[in-house]
Amino acid sequence: MDKKTGAIAFRFTDQHVNHVAQIWSVGWDEQHSSLYNWSGTERKDQEKYIFQYTLSGHGEINIDGKIHQVKAGHAFIVSSPSNYHYYLPKDSVKWEFIYLTLYGNEAKRCWNFVKNSANQVVRFHPESTPIKLVKQIYDAAKEKKITNAYEGSSIAYNFIMELYVYLSNSDKLMEDWSEGVISAALFARNYYQDDIGAEEMADASQLSKYHFTRTFKKETGITPIQYLTNIRLQKSIELLQHTKYSVDEIAQLVGYKNANYLNKVTRKLMGKSPGEIRQGK
Repeated sequence: MDKKTGAIAFRFTDQHVNHVAQIWSVGWDEQHSSLYNWSGTERKDQEKYIFQYTLSGHGEINIDGKIHQVKAGHAFIVSSPSNYHYYLPKDSVKWEFIYLTLYGNEAKRCWNFVKNSANQVVRFHPESTPIKLVKQIYDAAKEKKITNAYEGSSIAYNFIMELYVYLSNSDKLMEDWSEGVISAALFARNYYQDDIGAEEMADASQLSKYHFTRTFKKETGITPIQYLTNIRLQKSIELLQHTKYSVDEIAQLVGYKNANYLNKVTRKLMGKSPGEIRQGK
């Protein structure tokens, strides 16, 4: 599978914008070595606020002496500097995660809200708005679409507000999904563009294929293949309506072999051809 890992840093100098809310860095990483270890008391970056979300595998974070396992579907929120350190434990073969580091008065205010709630390790639904936003920010950063402090500040502020909304409301759907189903859903969302199917999703869930298929449908209401197809269809519509890629190129970008296959999917599920979707019919 193609790896998406990378890190992008922003160093905007417009202080009158930055003091409200701003992006410091965003990245996608995968660690396999127990040498990976970050200490919040040794970091040089001051007054930064880190949101790190596990996509697969697991890591650990020690916050004020209490150890938390950060599995797929969980995020931690910490300020730098403070008394924490996170690392790849010896019982984990990998830790894949995406992160966003912010600063500014609104980021600090949100951090205080998190700290006062005494819940710095939070479970997030893979389709929740904050997680979608982090991925969108990462994609935009990699494509060099965040070009000035005003854009960066707007994006940072939007993420903070969505984080408030999520943390202030219980996610009922999340409560109904088991760890294995969450891991499979995250895998599908992260690798839909590759040649994957129900078998690979079952592997990601660490359940037997038969038990996984039954459990996935029971908890989500649809089969693993339907879930994966929905993701690919959503991305296809987005690319058809907002890019100039050919239908064949879009088919390959979302994990289908060719335009004919994508055409069958859109006609079956939407009653429209890719061309009609592109034209807004």
